Amino acid sequence: MLDRPTPSAPAELSRLSPPAADALSADVRTLVEANHNENWIRALSLNADTAKRFVAYFGSLFDPVGGRLPLRERELIAVIVSSTNGCGLCEIHHTNALADLIGDAPKARRIALDHHLAPLNVREEALADLAVRITQDPKSVQPADFDELRTVGFADAEILEAVETIAWFNHTNRIFISLGVIPDAKYFQR
Repeated sequence: MLDRPTPSAPAELSRLSPPAADALSADVRTLVEANHNENWIRALSLNADTAKRFVAYFGSLFDPVGGRLPLRERELIAVIVSSTNGCGLCEIHHTNALADLIGDAPKARRIALDHHLAPLNVREEALADLAVRITQDPKSVQPADFDELRTVGFADAEILEAVETIAWFNHTNRIFISLGVIPDAKYFQR
């Protein structure tokens, strides 16, 4: 059996030590404040370039008035990918966002637990299945998967955005799982 170090007690917000707010450059401090001083942005503030790239990409991908897919479908993807990966931070954050968008917190939570527990329309079910498939085994995706999406009304540009969103959340989940970023207490008070 290999000797493994005993994990230390969880840090305040991640496995790395982010700088104090007063040690941040003005632009990064503004970025942290614009994102409500949440743990995820504070963890990323350790590297200003990482924080800026992350926020810029997320802002573009989740622009409420931009995108080919409605925001609720992008949030659905975020919840399912995060749940599949076991990223507690992203799962709870985006479950709350999905609940706000659909006006149904119990349904959003059911989706996070297991999307089969929630009534989804055929379009949402197809997105959910694609999100799980790409997350668990991206090489298993076949032309028939995209044909199914077209059958339920997705245009190719929407399919590409769905794949992009799925892939981006897999990337994001791996960052926050690896860093061990703790979800903010306010996420649980809803």
